[in-house]
Amino acid sequence: MNWLIIVAGGKGQRMDLGFNKIFAKLGKFPLLYWTILAFEKSKIVENIIISASSEDVRKIKALVKKHGFKKVRDVIKASSTRQQSTFAVLEMVKSKIKKGELVGVHNAANPFVTANEIKKVYFAAKKHGAALLAQAAKDTVKITNDKGLVDKTPPRHYSWYAQTPQVAIFANLWRAFLAAQRENFAGTDDAQLLERIGIKPKIVPCSHQNIKITFPEDLITAKHILKTWAE
Repeated sequence: MNWLIIVAGGKGQRMDLGFNKIFAKLGKFPLLYWTILAFEKSKIVENIIISASSEDVRKIKALVKKHGFKKVRDVIKASSTRQQSTFAVLEMVKSKIKKGELVGVHNAANPFVTANEIKKVYFAAKKHGAALLAQAAKDTVKITNDKGLVDKTPPRHYSWYAQTPQVAIFANLWRAFLAAQRENFAGTDDAQLLERIGIKPKIVPCSHQNIKITFPEDLITAKHILKTWAE
């Protein structure tokens, strides 16, 4: 059995919509609809848990019911941060899941992950213990020091833009989150927590259409992508 945690607890303040961006209209449906649909249709994922802010839980449950999403097992109240929210879900499912089963973590605002990408990242996680979807860097990446001066320039062919889902064997993910909780460490993504305990996630290349919708211009891009999908 493979699991997926959809993290939807953000406020989407950078979108300046006045409401959570996951409810922004994308085509005929809210953004979140498309995100859930990608995994509902996947043959790889059997169980979905959604973590959401308290004011959005009821609306998400209504959306799930309206569209008949059968894989969503629960919608639970998110904690104050994405990392703490994910940890809370892991704690909740710990008694239901076997150590060798896979758990993915996916941003609610990434609606365009494909069935093939989901399949590949879960298969890679099973083989390597952990994996994540990522896009090959199109631009040169600069690493700066604390004064904003360039410290180094990593080779572009080694540089990737991390996306989701990020997947790991449950035992690995649990150890990674437990260590971060114990040491009061806040990571930028789930893969970083795995790296801290010595697990090197496998990069699985994904399309540049697998974007995280963060800014207003991203919603314009998303509407264009959806149109090309329909065609």
